[in-house]
Amino acid sequence: MRLAVILCLAASLANAQDAKPAAITKGVAAAPMQRPGISRQTFTDLEKSFDTQLGTTGGAHPIDILGLTRGVYLEDYGVVFTAEVSLTQTPTLNPFRKEITQELKNEVYRQKVENLPLLRKAMREMVKTTAMTMGAVGVKMNILKPNSQVVLAVRLLYLPYENTTGLPGQIIMKADLKSAMSDDIKVEEQF
Repeated sequence: MRLAVILCLAASLANAQDAKPAAITKGVAAAPMQRPGISRQTFTDLEKSFDTQLGTTGGAHPIDILGLTRGVYLEDYGVVFTAEVSLTQTPTLNPFRKEITQELKNEVYRQKVENLPLLRKAMREMVKTTAMTMGAVGVKMNILKPNSQVVLAVRLLYLPYENTTGLPGQIIMKADLKSAMSDDIKVEEQF
């Protein structure tokens, strides 16, 4: 009995006609015209350059890159780059280090305080480099206007045991293309 029901169902499905699509009565809208953007390679080159520059800032106790630099182009605004760092490699608890001594905490704090002005200087140079690169590429291709913004935001991460007195949680440097070239860069530090 079941076999007969299944065979009848299969036969009726085999003879069923496909539904015909409804006729199109309205015109199809054309896809929006895409404006050329800044090449992905330009962003990749700047991102790698920033990571290298950040990773070598600090000499014997270099800045620790925790999140690679990422850049985006925002139409009618400009370019934005972000990164996450620690001002130095911060020791953690592990099987070989059962505790973080007060002496080690003080040393980490000292290293971070020393590296902070170096990070600010490196960021300022990155904003100028971005302005030169993006200005040359973007203005030439009529993508960026002279008032387009260049923004670099670096988030600084800390472990719970750290003393963060006087150390920002985020530094943002921002300028339009022209101002960045003349080193007129606005700095905002968030604590």
